[in-house]
Amino acid sequence: MARAIVVGAGPTGLSAALALARSGHEITLVEMSERAGGMAASIEIDGIRVDLGSHRLHPVAAPRVENLFRELLDDDLQTRVRHGRLRLGGNWVAFPLRATDLLTSLPPAFAGRAMLDTLTGPIRTRRSTDSVDDASDTFARVVGTGLGPTMLDEFYGPYAVKLWGLPADRLAGELARRRIAASTPGRLVAKVARSLRREPMVFRYPRLGYGQVVDRLVDACDDAGVAVEMPQQVRSIDLSDPAAAGVTLSDDSVQTVDRVVWTAPLPALAAAVSGVDTAPTASLRHRAMVLVYLVFEGPAVTEFDAHYLPGPDELAARISEPINYRDGPDPDDRTVLCCEVVCDVDDDVWNAPPDDLGRRLADDLHRLGVTDRTPSAVRVHRLPHVYPVLTPESLGPIRRVLDWSQGLDRVTVTGRQGLFVADNLHHVIDMGLEVADCLGHDGSWDSRRWTSALTRFDGHVVED
Repeated sequence: MARAIVVGAGPTGLSAALALARSGHEITLVEMSERAGGMAASIEIDGIRVDLGSHRLHPVAAPRVENLFRELLDDDLQTRVRHGRLRLGGNWVAFPLRATDLLTSLPPAFAGRAMLDTLTGPIRTRRSTDSVDDASDTFARVVGTGLGPTMLDEFYGPYAVKLWGLPADRLAGELARRRIAASTPGRLVAKVARSLRREPMVFRYPRLGYGQVVDRLVDACDDAGVAVEMPQQVRSIDLSDPAAAGVTLSDDSVQTVDRVVWTAPLPALAAAVSGVDTAPTASLRHRAMVLVYLVFEGPAVTEFDAHYLPGPDELAARISEPINYRDGPDPDDRTVLCCEVVCDVDDDVWNAPPDDLGRRLADDLHRLGVTDRTPSAVRVHRLPHVYPVLTPESLGPIRRVLDWSQGLDRVTVTGRQGLFVADNLHHVIDMGLEVADCLGHDGSWDSRRWTSALTRFDGHVVED
């Protein structure tokens, strides 16, 4: 039996702690906040269970992750038909994209330019075969080469500014590769063509909200004997002893462990570690998000689960209606719209009073024809670190810090925060489960298997 401490009680940390404990190891899980789950948690707004943004479970999860979902949720794991829409070219189109809807809803000029881009895709691809360095490998180049200038100018370019606060030609191409699954005309056409099949596009969702996954993981960790300590922080990690790692916590207790599994932000690890070479420095900026929950009296505002708003004219980037994601114990006399407003910490949006944000969003909803109803209440939840801003200039320092962290003896770095990724829930849970497969009962670490897993993680593309 090995002893390990898992830092961070998000989905990766929880799944790692659970799998390690079930493998027979002695596990402590520490979390600096009073609640597990991070952005995967759910909260209650006026009697309705809501998520921290729009989330869903995708049917492409690895079998072992799907099996874990089934174990944790049982009959509460629901299969739902996707029913969203996207504001594109001044019109609403179905999202995920559907062939028939694109033919009838897109403005002819937009559709014509997009079709021309599709036909000329092979030419752009041949022109881009030359190798590029980090400076020229930009979000704009990846999208412009793959999908063409129309999708760049009309959709992904404005959306990039909205999410990351920078023009597409100042963002790293890695962002586009990790965030856009249909990154070429062929892939986009194939994705749209799937809508012609009789089977509807579906997603999985817990009856009690997305955070039910986290809640059940916490319960399972407790049942497996994991010592869960919240709120608790890691003050320092001493790696000077080659036989074990000494971890000092914020309550001055010290744990001697065979392995530290780190899923918290990487800069905090660099500040905590001693007894090894000093970590390289890297500055990574994050965009923040203000979640504005608009409460409406009466039934659902619309039939849609989510509305995507990539353009600059609307304050929110996405609006979702939680009760349309599930068949759950929701009240009949009210509903909530969750509006995701991306901003920077301490800017005008971040500091705006809830009623001001509510009025601006209600005006957008009226103008777009989403609803003419007036919200009865406005609730706000602020998240300071949501979208990591990767630029060509930041990639080198970030890679050096990642290389340093992966070279630490007795420390395993993984998860969204540790690996600087924005992966789906099924991706990061798979990362946590993989940790248990690499730790031996004698405390040994299968570095070859972990290196192979990291390569696999690098291939993750976010499902939307």
